[in-house]
Amino acid sequence: MLRIVLFALLGLAFTGCASTPQAKSQNAAAPATEAVAVEESAAAEAVVTKEAALSPGLNLDEIPFQAFNPEKPEGIHVYVISGSLKEGPFSAIVRFPPGMMSPLHSHSSSYSGVVMSENMVHSSSADDKETLPINSYWHQPAGEPHIDGCLSEEPCYLLVFMDGPVDMTPAEQPAAEPKAKITRGDAIPWQEVKAGVQMAVITGNPKEGPFQALFQFPAGMTTNVHTHEANFTGGLLAGTHHRGPAADALVTLKSRAVWNQPAGTPHMEKCGDEGPCLFAGAMDAALNTQSVEVTAGAAAETPAADETRAPEATSAD
Repeated sequence: MLRIVLFALLGLAFTGCASTPQAKSQNAAAPATEAVAVEESAAAEAVVTKEAALSPGLNLDEIPFQAFNPEKPEGIHVYVISGSLKEGPFSAIVRFPPGMMSPLHSHSSSYSGVVMSENMVHSSSADDKETLPINSYWHQPAGEPHIDGCLSEEPCYLLVFMDGPVDMTPAEQPAAEPKAKITRGDAIPWQEVKAGVQMAVITGNPKEGPFQALFQFPAGMTTNVHTHEANFTGGLLAGTHHRGPAADALVTLKSRAVWNQPAGTPHMEKCGDEGPCLFAGAMDAALNTQSVEVTAGAAAETPAADETRAPEATSAD
């Protein structure tokens, strides 16, 4: 899935996201530059992916971002959480420089994007630059033109799940009937999964996998030590989230932290008492919660494990 995410985000920066006349004059050469950037990013990508796989998570100030295009260090930066930009699929967190706006373009692979900071732009038309609230998300079909940008005085962060390698094709016209669906962060269609845990599916089917979704844990909720049959890549959007192999080995994660949980790896999770934990994630197989025991925070009650089920898919596919 890495591929999907970075293609859209990184491609944006490569092709002249800057607003200066000089940057615009370089747009024609952007596709070739992108290809070089993907090659040069391969070594760093392998290193950071291994680091993420061995860690319960990395907070934003610990993430070793790399310039997607080494020749343009002022542009987009990326950290590959899992997968490969060059071969795909992959998952990544992307950092956009303030004021960056991409030209209209498309990718050969589909991808999902989740907004991790305010004032991100994603649109099917270059004439529509409405900013999206944090926690907004979309699934962008392959081959469909779109723009991305950061209309902020601070960097913008985007979590990306791409189903192939990164590439970008400039587009002259928007799609006549865009199929991309954007869900705003203030209108998330939550469904209950278990013991107050909620899910909003971005694409795919949790019962069959693979899938991508937003999850919300109630404040104070704690799980037992458990495993999943799927690899799980995640990014924290809000709240304080504690993850680790045991109760005495939890790592405290804050907003914009990321992690990669390999299939079969024992772990437990705890949401801080101050408020709900909201995160986005991608699983490459079905979600099975039968082995997950939940201890609710405060006075909430915990349903029995056999009362739970994964929601049906509500994707934009």
